[in-house]
Amino acid sequence: MQKQEISQVTIETAFKGTNVRTALKLDEQATRAALIAMLAKCVRFVDANKTLTEGDEYKMVLDELVKGFPTFTIEDWRLCLYMMAKETFGGYYERLKLAQFVECFTKYEQLKQPVITKIRQDEAADFERMRTEALRHITPEFATEINPIAARVSPQDWFRGENRLTYTEREEMEKRAKARTND
Repeated sequence: MQKQEISQVTIETAFKGTNVRTALKLDEQATRAALIAMLAKCVRFVDANKTLTEGDEYKMVLDELVKGFPTFTIEDWRLCLYMMAKETFGGYYERLKLAQFVECFTKYEQLKQPVITKIRQDEAADFERMRTEALRHITPEFATEINPIAARVSPQDWFRGENRLTYTEREEMEKRAKARTND
């Protein structure tokens, strides 16, 4: 778990945290204890009359939430339970049982979707930019679509050493390039 103050955690930073299922595989006992402590803190803070009281109820809620929301990180849990304590998802009317936890986690997941979509779009754009930059270095020197003389050489032919530009064509292209830089 991050040591960051919970009021400073955003959905974006929570998304980059440790997945709950991964944490359970690595250290199940410590992870379960941490998640149950988060649930207990939220229950104490809300102070509802009808709420979780026994260890079996906490275990059932924990198991259902982990099963129902497998993509949540530990930080997502922290943030969602903090938002529940602030009653961001609405009041609980003296009742805080499994159904209310599932409802609030579902609302949090809906809040999280646009943020995740933007993160994924940014990752895809970064990947495309890096791919384009990497390919720029291995693209044949004179095989560009801008120059009609060079466009006749396909990259595959260039790498095979076939159908390359003649000395005269290359000289002509170099003259054009110098003329453009002098302008």
